[in-house]
Amino acid sequence: MSLFESCDVVNESARRVNASTLPTVEAAAIFDLNYVRSFPMRTEPQNIPKEEVSVLSAALIAHARMDDIESCSYLLGRYWRHHHLRSSVSLDRREMFFLEANAAEAYCALGDVSTAALHARRALSMSANAAETFRAKSVLALCLSLRGNMAAASGQISKCDGLARRNDPSWSHDSYVLSVARSFVLANEGDADGLRRAAADLRGIGGRDDYVQYAADVVSVQAYVLSGQIDEAVCLGSGLLDCGSSRGRWMMRGFLLSLYLDALLLRGEPRRALAVASGIDLPTPPIVCLEAPRALAFLMTADYRSALRVTQPCLRRVSELGLRAAVAIMLVRGVAQYRLGEHVRARRSLTDGLRMAARARLSPALIIGLAAVDLRDVAEWLGDVTPEAAEFLSRLEQYRGSLPNPPSPSVVPVLTSREESLAWSIYDGASNKEISEKDGVSVNTVKVQLSTLYRKLGVSTRKQALAFLDEREFFLPPVDEQSSANE
Repeated sequence: MSLFESCDVVNESARRVNASTLPTVEAAAIFDLNYVRSFPMRTEPQNIPKEEVSVLSAALIAHARMDDIESCSYLLGRYWRHHHLRSSVSLDRREMFFLEANAAEAYCALGDVSTAALHARRALSMSANAAETFRAKSVLALCLSLRGNMAAASGQISKCDGLARRNDPSWSHDSYVLSVARSFVLANEGDADGLRRAAADLRGIGGRDDYVQYAADVVSVQAYVLSGQIDEAVCLGSGLLDCGSSRGRWMMRGFLLSLYLDALLLRGEPRRALAVASGIDLPTPPIVCLEAPRALAFLMTADYRSALRVTQPCLRRVSELGLRAAVAIMLVRGVAQYRLGEHVRARRSLTDGLRMAARARLSPALIIGLAAVDLRDVAEWLGDVTPEAAEFLSRLEQYRGSLPNPPSPSVVPVLTSREESLAWSIYDGASNKEISEKDGVSVNTVKVQLSTLYRKLGVSTRKQALAFLDEREFFLPPVDEQSSANE
């Protein structure tokens, strides 16, 4: 006997919620979503009866669309095992389609896009009409775009648009899932105008749905960043983050946070970005990797060791990260290693990251935060080995140059008094022997100390050290001393 008190009402609400996921049916009423979410799913997973599977399927989509991530995770963990329903209950094709498609969307909401894609493909194999095929392909497109496989995502979006043209053009514009997937592909193409149209589509279908309106605002932030309107991106992003978790879905909040950190870096505020990142006390989706912007902030402050340290754990979970995050991590590590003089490791990291980007057709626009760092020297060095890699980095440098106020060069890392003394000595043109005699140490000690200074600055020669410090106005006297001199 079912545990539900009003079985007929329950099943009817579940039927409406499941049907509403198709483009031919209006969106489910909030009443139905909340009613389905409130069902006490206490049946043992192995013994769940057929009539409750429909309710379970509807509950998944209700929890996912109402951003109840914990309940989503609970249901998937309790009733699925090895990506299959634990119960051996016999279901018809339509019931299986909704179960697989809804599980795919729920896994997407959790950030497990690989498992989501598996269920989306199963749903696609069970679709029997254009509406079901459209639903399965749109969810698959979202999975692929979140993972960073832009070539495949773009193909699925084109197929969805084709289905819409042959049946009802409004399908493409009225689908939240497809619109979000399209926004990621447009961002990869660097199409700021296309992103603005995608945001307008989302606002058109959102009505009073705060989650959809929030997604539209996140897409607008991305459009601002790509068009170089960094101040506008920071302003809108800050306002959205101040809303807390009351409006946006978990996944979109995570992507917004990543965009906001990128915008702060592009505005030349690495320390503020680090402060924001360190103040985050809530988990983010697995495919949103905040270690990349944190490492970029360290790069901008010339703290290359910290950039490597914060990204080291990411290397152990590359399979969990989306391709976008994995590429960003490898490129950031490569730049840090180059600045530390570890050229063999740097070449390996940079070429691995750029190879992944080429395979998934990821453009520099999707990892635009890297443009906050001056990459001219890296591009020039790498161009001797792999011209395609140099071109990729040069496109980031072109974007950096197009900004109204490009980020200023990184600040000088904190030096010890001994390191400052050495810096001034080489500025005065003193040789190693002259420094040793002046400071009362051996020439070998001077060489070791200079090597330590070069490592901290991310250079490998005396000439590079002088250029680095001079570019950052290290050798200029303090303002009060300049005023006294002028008097």
